[in-house]
Amino acid sequence: MSGEFLAGAEMSTRAEMASMDNKLTQAKMLSQKASLKEANTSQQLKKVSMEFESIFLNYMLSQMRKTVPDDPLMEKSNAKEIYESMYDESISKELAKAGGIGLAGMLYKQLSADAATQAKREALAVAAYQPALPGNSK
Repeated sequence: MSGEFLAGAEMSTRAEMASMDNKLTQAKMLSQKASLKEANTSQQLKKVSMEFESIFLNYMLSQMRKTVPDDPLMEKSNAKEIYESMYDESISKELAKAGGIGLAGMLYKQLSADAATQAKREALAVAAYQPALPGNSK
């Protein structure tokens, strides 16, 4: 009788260990996904910051161009305006890629700090509302 009890207990223990192993594997996978998501979010934030700086520089260049008097040797035409706007756009993108005026860096720093603060707040809120588990002391 005791042999059957031990075999049953052993099977139960093995099942629990398999369950714990599955949970550990799931936790590792979730951790890897979270780190990939965090890296992806960081890259997206850098890209958006650089694009914003590019848009700002494009606007600044177009406004600066408006202050320059028209050249009497070149007639004013739609083609010239289109060319100048395309030129301003490409110059602003290249300026932003090369570091620009530093606006992208400042935006990235501020927004990533805000995202980190928000993540900490969410983690604290989740921890505060989790019920106490047996064996844990709070």
